[in-house]
Amino acid sequence: MKVIDYDKLLCAHKRSGYITADANIIANQLIKDLGIQGGTGLARFLEVDVCFDNHRAVRIWVQRQLDKQPDYLINEMRNQLECELNCLMAN
Repeated sequence: MKVIDYDKLLCAHKRSGYITADANIIANQLIKDLGIQGGTGLARFLEVDVCFDNHRAVRIWVQRQLDKQPDYLINEMRNQLECELNCLMAN
């Protein structure tokens, strides 16, 4: 019988779906302030896998942006991402 190491399996897949507390806070603020509706369609604009709904797509997109700039300040990053998201949605 094959033994599955669930901790190892989780670590191998954690990066694709893991959202930090900061990313969640920023994403929640963006969703609220920009009035992002539930549903689908936004993932394509954010270059996120289209299987995700709008809210999850925003969270993943925010996490990717935070990963690119590890020395961020949460308020500054939130403002920057709001501007970037507005530009993406305006096009």
